[in-house]
Amino acid sequence: PNDFIFADGFESGGLHGWSSSVGGGDLSVNANAALAGGYGLRITVSNSTASREIINDSPANEPRYRARFYFDPNSISIANGNAHYIFYGYTSNSLAAFQIEFGRSSGGSYQIRARARDDGTTYLASNWFIITDAPHFIEFDWRAATAAGANNGGLTLWIDGAQQADLTGIDNDTRRIDRARLGAVSGLDTGNSGSYYFDAFESRRQTYIGSGTALPDAIFADGFEADSPGISTFSA
Repeated sequence: PNDFIFADGFESGGLHGWSSSVGGGDLSVNANAALAGGYGLRITVSNSTASREIINDSPANEPRYRARFYFDPNSISIANGNAHYIFYGYTSNSLAAFQIEFGRSSGGSYQIRARARDDGTTYLASNWFIITDAPHFIEFDWRAATAAGANNGGLTLWIDGAQQADLTGIDNDTRRIDRARLGAVSGLDTGNSGSYYFDAFESRRQTYIGSGTALPDAIFADGFEADSPGISTFSA
């Protein structure tokens, strides 16, 4: 398969590249939310546990899925010790194969961690990693185990280009990614107050992404990582 799956930097001024969204007026694309380029996504989460998210259905039965997005807590008010999920990698039967969680430590610092699910209901979680109240780029690389009993699935997490966690030895050979959910996805508390920003989302099957700006509403891309052309026709 081609390496590229989907990218959107919100430069269209809207959510036109996404499959669907949840949250109505609590989702807005504007210049104030820009973290890379001229526009970004603002999500307001004040005093409600309801999901506010954007959804991409471009992944298709992916045994490996990696993505990168920019994220700014924007001084959002979260009680110390509380957390919620800002990304789900979803399977076709609506199960979360992995999650990115955002919250606040007991000491008041913003923090991020990753969680991966096995073939059952057990999650393996990374440690929490402190982030500042400023823009960051978060990248992860999820892998399904290669066969039943291989137990070699994994999830690697980078923050600002530095690898922070590498969860390995996961029995998740039956999991495949068919949907990405980004935003205030699940687990919100009623005491949350304010908004935060997302930008420059990009997803791939194989290669590291890093800090480069995502393509705005991309239609097609190929980094030739499949060792064959991804274009429809070509001439020698």
